[in-house]
Amino acid sequence: MDGAEFLAWRSPRPGISNPTRQENPLWKWLVRTRWDAFNANNLFSGPSPYDAGPMWTFHRFGSSETKLLDGRVIHIGGEHEDHYDPDFHIYNDVTVIDTTGEIFIYGYPQEDFPPTDFHSATRVGDSIFIIGRLGHPESREREMTPVYRLSLDSMRIEVIPTRGHCPGWIYRHAAELSPDGHTILVRGGERWFGKGWATRRNIDSWAFDPLSAEWHRLTSHGWQHWVMRRIDRKPNRLWETRQVRWHREHAHLGLKNSWSHKDAPDLAALDSLYRLAGESDPPVPGADTGSYTARIDGLTVQFREEGFWVEAIVQGHLSNSRLADLQRSTMALLQRIDGAPYELENLLDEGRTD
Repeated sequence: MDGAEFLAWRSPRPGISNPTRQENPLWKWLVRTRWDAFNANNLFSGPSPYDAGPMWTFHRFGSSETKLLDGRVIHIGGEHEDHYDPDFHIYNDVTVIDTTGEIFIYGYPQEDFPPTDFHSATRVGDSIFIIGRLGHPESREREMTPVYRLSLDSMRIEVIPTRGHCPGWIYRHAAELSPDGHTILVRGGERWFGKGWATRRNIDSWAFDPLSAEWHRLTSHGWQHWVMRRIDRKPNRLWETRQVRWHREHAHLGLKNSWSHKDAPDLAALDSLYRLAGESDPPVPGADTGSYTARIDGLTVQFREEGFWVEAIVQGHLSNSRLADLQRSTMALLQRIDGAPYELENLLDEGRTD
């Protein structure tokens, strides 16, 4: 591949028609190798992404992979790197790999299929239904769930107008076809509620009917659910404080921690988080970074630490007094850790009927 051919296909681009065939030697090689944008660009001595924009890559997060009965594998969208990286890009393409290893890449106009990541893709007959996405902030709408249909015969993508009680702007969720083959079940993931609001875990389930394009809410748990964050909206210190704890426990490695604050880290407050003093066992770390589970009064209480807030969910209902004690003690400890005042926001479940 010469330099001119590399430059001709170095950058991502939307399709002109729905769909647009976009196979070329560079992109096919990148699909096979999964090279990331930075290293691939350097390999070909390409221009700086700060000047030329992001490099096309198949090394992505939040893409979907659907295996068809005939052995073909359908890859949809996804993103590369985070928004602050010069190679960051959210893709709106479809890549098909057949049983012989042949690669077919389809692009789409963004008005037909916008940049899509952290969605779900569920095959129903000769179609794949693409539900939800994170996408760019300006594309999000709080009270709607994006649904698109990919026709496996033509590879055309069309938006599906829906009705009923949808989960809203959902992403990182799981979707599967129901045993009867009539509905797509959507569970888990995150729900976005608008700029300036904390995203929240999805604790309920929904069903989407591909024939009628109607949503049905299946559960309304109404669990106690809240977030805690600094009043000044600055990032919290939880990750940094946990890093100090880790470095002290692994002092033999001789590594330096990243603590940059004038006051000393409050490790005693960190060790007391997410439990009622003297009444519950220490929280258990979860599989995901920053997640912890506690047992209080026989109920499971989940905590999730994000950079700007802490989310808490009680799987059930603590008594009013016990809930108040837990919230008050947790807030006090977070304020000690950060050296800054916090506020609490109760997340009322708009779908609860009891």
